[in-house]
Amino acid sequence: MSRFDFTFQQDSEDNTGGGDRFPSRLKEHDQWLVTQDKKPIVPSEGWQKSVNQLAFTEAQSKAEQLGGAVAFCFTEGGPFIGFDLDDVKEGGEFTNEALGIVERLDSYTEVSSSGTGLHIIAEGDHSDDHKHRGDLSEVGHLEVYDESRYFALTGDVYGGFTSVESRSTVVREVQDDHLPESQKFSFTGQQKPVSEQGFDGGKTGATPEQVRRTIEEYGKCRHTDVDHTRVIHWWRGQNGMKTSASEADMAFIEQLYFWCQGDQQLMDECFRTSGRMRPKWDEVHYSNGDTYGERHIRIACRRGDDEFDGRYVQ
Repeated sequence: MSRFDFTFQQDSEDNTGGGDRFPSRLKEHDQWLVTQDKKPIVPSEGWQKSVNQLAFTEAQSKAEQLGGAVAFCFTEGGPFIGFDLDDVKEGGEFTNEALGIVERLDSYTEVSSSGTGLHIIAEGDHSDDHKHRGDLSEVGHLEVYDESRYFALTGDVYGGFTSVESRSTVVREVQDDHLPESQKFSFTGQQKPVSEQGFDGGKTGATPEQVRRTIEEYGKCRHTDVDHTRVIHWWRGQNGMKTSASEADMAFIEQLYFWCQGDQQLMDECFRTSGRMRPKWDEVHYSNGDTYGERHIRIACRRGDDEFDGRYVQ
C-alpha cells in the first residue's frame, strides 16, 4: 500500500455500528459526556470534573434518549491525547499533510462531524514546549489536547485505524513538526492587583472565619473522619509533613476546595487570611498572566470532586 493509499475496513470489535464503533480502550474509562451540537448537555456544567463524567454505556444510553452524541473527555493525568485536524480537505480530499499525520500516529482515527476534519486519539502527552494550536502548511489547522477538552466522537473510522495505540515518541515528534513553540516566560516577580484577578464565587455567603471554625468543629466530632489538625496547621502557615511550602500550599488549597464548596473567591479569601499568605500569592508566575494563587486555585478546582454539604458554624 502506498503512503496515502488508505482503505476503509470494518473491525469486528470497534467498527460494527452502535457503540462498537468506538475503541474498547476508550470505553474502559469513565470519561464520557453527552453533547448536542458539540456542546455538553449531560452534564451541562462541570464536565471537567471526573465525578461528573459518565461510563460509556450510560453516556450512550442518554445520547440515544436525547438525540445527542457521545463525547470523550481528556483528563489531567490520563493516558490519552487527542489531535484535532480541522478543515483539512482540499478539492474534496484530505490533504497529504493531514494524511501524513494520520499515518505517523497510526492510532484511532475518525472523520469529524463536519466531514472536513479528522480526530486522532493515541496514548501520549502534550508537550509543554509547544502551544496547543498551529496552522498547517497546506490548509486547516491542528489542535492537540491531553486534558480539559473533549472530542464529540462520530465513530466514522478512517483508513482502518480502529484502535488506540501508545505512541509517546511519535506524539512528541508530530508536535515538534506542526505546533509552534510556547512563549518563553521569565519570572520577574511582578505583582498583579487583586482587582485584576478573576475568580468565580460568592455562592456560599460564608466568611473565612466561618470556614475555619467549621473545620475545627467538624474535627472535634468523633463520627467524622475530618483531619482538622492537619488543615489548621496549614492554615497557620506550617508545612506539616510536606517537604516544601509550595507543596503545603497546594495541599491546603485542595482542602479549601472542599470546605469552600468550590467557591474560588472564598478559597482566595481564606488563603489571604491564613498564615500561608505571602507576596508570592499575587506574583505573576505564568506566561498567560496567571498569578501563583490563580493557577493553584484553578488546579484544585479541576482536581476536586467532592464538596462540603453541611452548614457553616456562625
